[in-house]
Amino acid sequence: MNKKEIYKCSVCGKVIEILTPGVPDTICCGQPMQLMKEQTADWKGEKHVPKITIDGNKVTVDVGISMGTPHPMTNEHWIMWIELICKNKCYKRKFLSPGDEPKATFVVADTEGLKAREYCNIHGLWLGTE
Repeated sequence: MNKKEIYKCSVCGKVIEILTPGVPDTICCGQPMQLMKEQTADWKGEKHVPKITIDGNKVTVDVGISMGTPHPMTNEHWIMWIELICKNKCYKRKFLSPGDEPKATFVVADTEGLKAREYCNIHGLWLGTE
């Protein structure tokens, strides 16, 4: 296990993030949790890759909005969170709920080397870069 990895329980759907690596297996509902790998290409024509837009020190991350097809934000299918990762190991995250717009805006000191991750409750973890 590595720091910042995301795992999901295939039984109850619980999602966790590793902050302190240690134990070899993360168990939930009596089973090892599934490592969610960062996907980087659109899947089945749906836009999941987070898009980064920079305006000065303000950084907006959206999921599908800038492509003209916002990601669904329904009770059945939504973006659970959007995270911005800066090159100096700063992490900023916004949690979303069904009905919210699939985007988040952050203020950062340095806009070089940014990455963004988002987690879809159905399709998992996605990574985008500037």
